[in-house]
Amino acid sequence: MDSFYQQSTLRSNLSVVWNELVKNIKFLLAYPVIIVFWTIFPIFWHIPFILQGQALVGGLTSDSFAQATGTPNYIPFIVIGAVLNSYVSTLLNGMGDNIRRESLQGTLDYVLAAPCNKASVLVGKALSESISSTIFAISQFAISLLLFPISVSLGAMLPVFFIIILLILGLYGLSLVFAAFSLMYKQSHGFGQTVGYVFYIFSPVRYPVESLPFAAQIFGKLLPLTYAIIIVRSLMLLGADLSAVYMEVLALVIIDAILIVAGFLLFNYMEEKTKKTGEISHY
Repeated sequence: MDSFYQQSTLRSNLSVVWNELVKNIKFLLAYPVIIVFWTIFPIFWHIPFILQGQALVGGLTSDSFAQATGTPNYIPFIVIGAVLNSYVSTLLNGMGDNIRRESLQGTLDYVLAAPCNKASVLVGKALSESISSTIFAISQFAISLLLFPISVSLGAMLPVFFIIILLILGLYGLSLVFAAFSLMYKQSHGFGQTVGYVFYIFSPVRYPVESLPFAAQIFGKLLPLTYAIIIVRSLMLLGADLSAVYMEVLALVIIDAILIVAGFLLFNYMEEKTKKTGEISHY
């Protein structure tokens, strides 16, 4: 009997995850301009930095840049950082905006009052955001390969995919924090934009983390994006394997665990608080 109950519960939770995933993908497909925007425009955001670098060094490679990063090729260095940073832009705002959309449509109360595990609802929303973000990232990287003379190790794609999953998990934790803010304050976009800029400045998206002041380096090494970028660049540009960057992988796993636990705890706290105060039903 216990085994049957556990299997039934598992099927129910998986059904919630699947239906939430399908619902959010349908919503995304209903607004194709969003797909076009996140596929194309992030490329234009990093083109000025590529042109600036080329203007400053007079070419596509730099010996001084190689001394700081291990590779003389500036363009693939920038492209990898920009593509991974696009996960931050989409995932951080995605969960909070998703919760806010439920509120505007008048369905949030029903979702949170439904007799199902709320973690299943959140997992479904998170999976939909991660799938769309990955599609956008692959498109951006493919277009960048066509536009720029980029030479990378494609044989490293399997470990790179593993690192991207770890990055997504860490960003899930932060997105849960913004979803919690959406429950209480109805808007999390400003929080997401602020944290996005923090990632952009203190993570090595455009430059090596060692170029930052010492205090900024310490702060940057608390961010999951920092380790993801360092690892992926080592795999794709320097030909390293995971054993050569195991400390960075371990640090990324630890940060992920902390962010996920903190995100779930804060979301559960905000859910209970807004239910008791009635804030959850406010516009």
